[in-house]
Amino acid sequence: MQNINQQAENMDSTHLSREELEAAVLGISDADILRVSQIANSYTGSHEMEADDLVQEAIMRTLAGDRKTCPRDLPIVYFLAGVIKSIAHEEREKNKRKKNDEDSYQATLKQFNDEDCSTENDVLEQQLYNELEAIYEEDEEILLLILYLQEGESSSEIQKNEGWSETHYNSIRRRMRRKWNAHREQEKIS
Repeated sequence: MQNINQQAENMDSTHLSREELEAAVLGISDADILRVSQIANSYTGSHEMEADDLVQEAIMRTLAGDRKTCPRDLPIVYFLAGVIKSIAHEEREKNKRKKNDEDSYQATLKQFNDEDCSTENDVLEQQLYNELEAIYEEDEEILLLILYLQEGESSSEIQKNEGWSETHYNSIRRRMRRKWNAHREQEKIS
């Protein structure tokens, strides 16, 4: 009886039921797929997702039922276009946050590498080093890299001195960046 009530409720709804939505997505024509792909293509460029990825993600999210279903009077192509637009917006925002974190990370490194030797800067530098040391306390390679950077050593000099390959050096920097970003996220939560 409950299933019949749900079906009746879905039929009265202004939105497609899950079954109707699935049928609409699976029944989409090749021409409509091409239209959706062209729409997705117009939303690429400001993030890393390709048009095909946007289309696939839009279809997956639509079928997963994570969002309100398509209004009955809206063609499925337009509904998918809206989902694609939403995904592209999310990706742009994620990239902005990532860029801001990267800029903050680079600014901190620049401040750390600044060669001004006034007493005030020495104190600030020591405080910054103490903070960085606390963040990276369990990773000796990162702490060593920070010391080299503090001394103004170039990446090639650091690699030569430590016997690190360029790949290993870049791996350490990525680890350092990930830990820094995690620390910044934790600070935002706290």
